[in-house]
Amino acid sequence: MPDSGIMLELCDSLKINVNELLSGERIMAEIYDKRAEENLLAMKRELEEKNRQMLQTEYLVTVPAVLAGLVLVFVASFVTMPMWLRIVLLAFALMMIFIVAFIAVGIEQKVGYYECQSCGHRYVPTYWQTNLAPHTGRTRYMKCPECGKRSWQRKVLTKED
Repeated sequence: MPDSGIMLELCDSLKINVNELLSGERIMAEIYDKRAEENLLAMKRELEEKNRQMLQTEYLVTVPAVLAGLVLVFVASFVTMPMWLRIVLLAFALMMIFIVAFIAVGIEQKVGYYECQSCGHRYVPTYWQTNLAPHTGRTRYMKCPECGKRSWQRKVLTKED
């Protein structure tokens, strides 16, 4: 699949339309709408799968990094060592935990949408709205830009059902 930035140029050069490029074949006028719909659905499924993989990657990176950071904190706290080494280990562990947490929130913010429990509106909040919102798992307590109400808004992968 070519990069989306060059698709229109490529189609123009080949004298085909985007649906024919995505389908990999010439499309007759009678079945054009059906093929266009199939291509759109396939692209939507592909995007949802990539979003799922990104959220899984978030867990696969975050959990081990936070656990490693906590182990370093316990080692620095309970193992006999020079004070300078204790401070370096604690600083490194806390820095690692915070950096990974900020990256994880960034992934979660960009992938999918949050759904307002009051009005059902789905939207992508800013990074800082996501980062500063209290949360449990992938549900965050935020203010909906549509209705203005605060509620526990859960993460969903698609704009509409």
